[in-house]
Amino acid sequence: MVALALLTASAYVAFFLVRWNTPLLHRLALSSVGVLDGMLSDGDDDEKLAALEAGTGKLLRTLFAFLALLATSVLLLVAPTHVLNGNLELLETWQGIAALSVGGTLALVLPRRMPNSPDASGLGASSHSALDQLLHRMLLNHPHVHLRLMWREIQGWRKGGGAPRPTFLWVTGLARAGTTSVLERLVATGAFHSLNYANMPLVLAPGLWKRFHNPGTGELQERSHGDGILVGLDSAEALEEVFFQAMTGRSYVTNTALEAHDVSPGLHNTYLDYQGIALASSDRPDAMYVAKNNNALLRYPAMRRQNRDFHAVVMFRDPLTHAESLRAMHRKYVAMQADDPFVKEYMDWLAHHEFGLGHKPFRFPSTQDLTSGDLDSLDHWLDLWINHYREALNLDAHRLHFVSYEAYCASPQDVLQRIVAATSREADVPAYEAYVKVRDVEDDVDAKRLAQARALYTEMVGRGQS
Repeated sequence: MVALALLTASAYVAFFLVRWNTPLLHRLALSSVGVLDGMLSDGDDDEKLAALEAGTGKLLRTLFAFLALLATSVLLLVAPTHVLNGNLELLETWQGIAALSVGGTLALVLPRRMPNSPDASGLGASSHSALDQLLHRMLLNHPHVHLRLMWREIQGWRKGGGAPRPTFLWVTGLARAGTTSVLERLVATGAFHSLNYANMPLVLAPGLWKRFHNPGTGELQERSHGDGILVGLDSAEALEEVFFQAMTGRSYVTNTALEAHDVSPGLHNTYLDYQGIALASSDRPDAMYVAKNNNALLRYPAMRRQNRDFHAVVMFRDPLTHAESLRAMHRKYVAMQADDPFVKEYMDWLAHHEFGLGHKPFRFPSTQDLTSGDLDSLDHWLDLWINHYREALNLDAHRLHFVSYEAYCASPQDVLQRIVAATSREADVPAYEAYVKVRDVEDDVDAKRLAQARALYTEMVGRGQS
């Protein structure tokens, strides 16, 4: 009994040591994918070689550390045999195997939460497990690997007769303008299809990922915004920015801003191919591709020069309540991201910089000065509002549709039916209840800024009714 107890304790310590060093195993996986990503990159040969050498060195150091961990764990497992005068026969008996199993299992479940892990009840309680976070980092931090999988899927789709469709729909506008609600309800009609949460993290190869991961809706939960919108794995979401970041090398995401950028004919054609594989992997391959993309104005002029067939809906909202909503969300996400850094990582992968610790303003051709005011001031968020919607009103108006948040809340069915009709789709839109809650704004703002914003708002209302 003493020998079995000693063996159980030794197994617990050995497996707990491995569990304690889970970050080392994650670094080994990330280093391995990093070397592969470097091999697939298209950079200068000398720079590529230097990066590969550095990556390989990091991989080898991590590998040696892993081997040392493995050797230590094995020594701990066989240590009881030395106490028993080198008798290894115990490890071959069912009692010995059972002792190893019990000790190893206990090490994996006790304690339930490792020290220094986020408090499961706090703001940092991530909805993604450690393994899930690792998989996200392996793919989304290594765009060349991700793109290679996308190209392979596009090639197979084309060989199977897939053909790009130039007609699609963008739903855009500043965050907090109702874009998520419009997107989800359009997708619910069956006439449209969008990327959804289940496509993450292999979002650039949705068909491949579906072979391994094809969950149902799952339990609906309120999204992290805390705005009452319930989401599941099949809920539509703004994920296509992963494509644009990978294809452009994140060139439009600078340290200070999100920059307007060009869309070459090659990028445009690849984007249509990407839409094609997204539709092909769905249950509605004949639907129109729709994306909620709050960064769409950054590339709308260049995309419109390439394509006269697509539609774009610009959602806008009363500037004062919109600014207050953005400020409130900024405060919420600053706290959340400080508590759980993975939230910021996730938002960075989606180039979602409208609020939080990664906040960056948009820089458009019409941008006069980047706002750099106090982020706790409504004036800062009004400046962002003015910058965004002044650009929207300067865009090529071809197939550009303005929809106010207030009109949508008052009569969602009518607004959705107009969007469906404008895109020449056929769909039955149910009669959704009006949303009558109005946000209170109790802070002072600069009168001149507010007057300018309201003038833009009035102009957009007029454009939406014409």
